[in-house]
Amino acid sequence: MKHFATVLVVLLALTTLASAQQAITPQAPQTIPNPRFVCNARYSLQRCHEQVAVLRSVLDKYRAQQLVHWTWVLVRSEDWKPILLARRLDPDSPAFSFLEKRQTFIEEALLTDNVQRRRVELLKKWQLPLDGLLELAVTHELGHALCNTRDEANADRYGKALREGKPAVCEVRK
Repeated sequence: MKHFATVLVVLLALTTLASAQQAITPQAPQTIPNPRFVCNARYSLQRCHEQVAVLRSVLDKYRAQQLVHWTWVLVRSEDWKPILLARRLDPDSPAFSFLEKRQTFIEEALLTDNVQRRRVELLKKWQLPLDGLLELAVTHELGHALCNTRDEANADRYGKALREGKPAVCEVRK
């Protein structure tokens, strides 16, 4: 329970960070109704648009259109590790979701090759090419979001089914 309370405090702090940052809603393709994209501090508008386009292309491949009123928060890699470390979260996790606020946070290194050092760290940790890691992160977080679950194993199963093109079904605990 103490761990849950700590995670909740961390997520509330990050949500505050996201709400204070630059919001961007580029012209949306028909497949994703009204997603909101937020880029954290020090993103240029151009850089934000470029990275949102990369994220949007992955979201278009999966069942992201089922998410209603969801915000995708892009966080600069130079800010990612200090934020997660200060809150005792795994700094090598490149994405996480805050279900209560309907937000998913994505690290910049998944979306651009402008942060080579961090991309190398993620490659070593995850043993996946970065495009594969982006798909893994997005589909896993979609598992959390679409199934409204904090359970990592359920999110993993859901994400794996999405990536394999199989029917993805949310598991219900008894």
